Amino acid sequence: MLKTLFYSVIAFVVLFKFQANAQIKSVYVETPPKIDGVLDEDIWKNSPNVTGYKTFVPDFGKDMPFQTIAYMAHDDENLYFAFKCFDDPKLIKTSIAARDKISADDWICINLDSFNSAQSLYGLYVNPNGIQMDTRFAAGNEDVGLDLIWYSAAKIVDDGYVVEAKIPFKSIRYTVKDGQVEMGVIFERRISRFSIQGTFPALDPKQGFAFLTQMMPIQYDRVKKPKLVEILPAVTYAINKEHINGAYKKEYNFEPSLTAKIGITPELVFDATINPDFSQVESDAQQVEVNQRFPVNYPERRPFFLEGNENFNFAGTGGFSPVSSVVNSRSIVSPKRAAKLTGKIGDKNIISSIYAVDRADEHLPDFAQDETADVGVMRYMRSLSQDSYVGLIGTTRRRNGASNDVLGFDGQYRFNQSNQVTGHFLNSRTKLTEDGPLANSISSSISVSRNTRNFNGSFSLLDIGEDFRSEVGYITRTGISRVTLSLNPKIFPKGDGLIKRIDPQLYTSLTKDKPSGLNEHVLYLSLAATLPRNTRLSVSADHSSEIYLGQEFKDGTISLQASSQITKRIFFKTSYDWDNGTYYRELAQGYGKRISNNLTLQLSDKFSAQFTHTFNSLYNSDTDVKYYDIHIARGRVVYQMNKYLFFRGIAQYNSLSKVLSPNFLVSFTYIPGTVVHLGWGSVYEKTRWDGAQYVNDDQYLQKASGFFFKASYLWRW
Repeated sequence: MLKTLFYSVIAFVVLFKFQANAQIKSVYVETPPKIDGVLDEDIWKNSPNVTGYKTFVPDFGKDMPFQTIAYMAHDDENLYFAFKCFDDPKLIKTSIAARDKISADDWICINLDSFNSAQSLYGLYVNPNGIQMDTRFAAGNEDVGLDLIWYSAAKIVDDGYVVEAKIPFKSIRYTVKDGQVEMGVIFERRISRFSIQGTFPALDPKQGFAFLTQMMPIQYDRVKKPKLVEILPAVTYAINKEHINGAYKKEYNFEPSLTAKIGITPELVFDATINPDFSQVESDAQQVEVNQRFPVNYPERRPFFLEGNENFNFAGTGGFSPVSSVVNSRSIVSPKRAAKLTGKIGDKNIISSIYAVDRADEHLPDFAQDETADVGVMRYMRSLSQDSYVGLIGTTRRRNGASNDVLGFDGQYRFNQSNQVTGHFLNSRTKLTEDGPLANSISSSISVSRNTRNFNGSFSLLDIGEDFRSEVGYITRTGISRVTLSLNPKIFPKGDGLIKRIDPQLYTSLTKDKPSGLNEHVLYLSLAATLPRNTRLSVSADHSSEIYLGQEFKDGTISLQASSQITKRIFFKTSYDWDNGTYYRELAQGYGKRISNNLTLQLSDKFSAQFTHTFNSLYNSDTDVKYYDIHIARGRVVYQMNKYLFFRGIAQYNSLSKVLSPNFLVSFTYIPGTVVHLGWGSVYEKTRWDGAQYVNDDQYLQKASGFFFKASYLWRW
């Protein structure tokens, strides 16, 4: 028996070392496969394939419940992948959804490091109906705004489902030398009802979720250097109606635009645009903006900014840091013209730059003098070993002699596989008027973190000067020094019980508010559990304080949260918070509640409905006088006729402003860039015009409405 055990251990070690060091050579094919979700071509019989996926969610190194086989091939212009995913076809979670709306489904994912540089990767997802989602991951952030041109098909069969995908080389960035290309890949599969995700090759528990350092090299030969040229003409026509001083006024707007993309090399791309249309087809979900200490920020979804956007991720930002981003492209509100250069030069050098003439700049004074601002960004990164790098950043925004310039550096260094040191140093120089004083200020941070199967944790130091500003970035607070500690051990119950993983967490911080000299603190404790059917339960409490305008306020919370994929058609999420808070308008201590509920019904593969309700309240702690309570109710119904065409209706009600906002959209997307959108929206308020002003009323008045038509066509060579 000991001999058998010894050979089993040796076999496991050999398999693990093979997976860690395996290198696959893709097969070159003369005749491309038909992307139809049927594996009946000889290409898949002769191509290399891998199997033996191991889980990493909720735990590492377990066998997946069902087998998955991944196949690889290529020609001189395209990558080809195929997957056979064994499963019970009656239990597969899938939908016919709009692009990027499949995260709750079962899916496969091709995690592709196209430079094999451990700095960034493409995430190419496909669900069992062939619907795509694509993302870009770098510096710990995954951006779902990316939209690549690639092709996929899938079919549910008697013993599971099958996926085929074609990825044109010209849709991704890579390095080619004499027809040879090396990339890195991790194949991933999610089975929703088991709350399980697995990969090949298996992730090393000592490195946790560090995908970029665990890629399997894959080699391609006889690859062409593509000549990438894209021309994207677009036209938008809109009719807007607004009720002003007792009468409706209409405004007609016709906006043509032109955007171009040129591949200077397979690694380096130049983008330019004139009068781009940046209208948001997917409405930003309304957030509670009453009693906010700083403005709400929304994620970037505008196509022009997405090429190379991951390179602006900056060490020591995001999360709980007040320096949320150094480059927030949504600060460029409505550019007249803009240009970008992004990509790699050589094996180690990554560059990204933006220049834009922006129409709107409400942040700086004397707006009437010049209604445009000059905005510039330059980013340089030098790749080091594994996913380590050092980088430089420079941003500027100028108008009417006023200016804001930020210059600095950042970096991250991985050591002993599981540990990282990250940090940044930034200097800002700001003039609020042409003749005003020049204010210099600094932001700096350093953090040490560890991520393994059994433990996540970090320790960080942060210092931000009182006069630090970044007009191109997104900063929520200045004038502080802070130290933080986060500890997150992971507990894995033995056996096949209901609870798959338990996550206790401790987070604590001490902050000095420089203007007042006072200190504030946070002590946060939480306990969460992962169960089957995508179920997550958590309870948390924090004892904290906040310094605002030289005064100290209590800011503690007790929170309960739960979410579950109750059936493959029903998803529910809820949270309930008892909260202390500051009423900023009156500098008063308050208390209240925050309640959020979300119900998603996948009524059929094509028809879905989502209902959300958010409630916030705040009362005076001394007098119990109510400052406000606000309900935001939102309903969203989508009929996805096929993967190209959908119809969507949204209705939203805000109880504080008593505003009802319905809108409707018909959207056709053949490929990203080739689209037709037709939409209508309206705003109703309980008000009326009494001849001199608007006053409250029991009846709704249509205060504004809009109709728009947008069409664009992507020409690609």
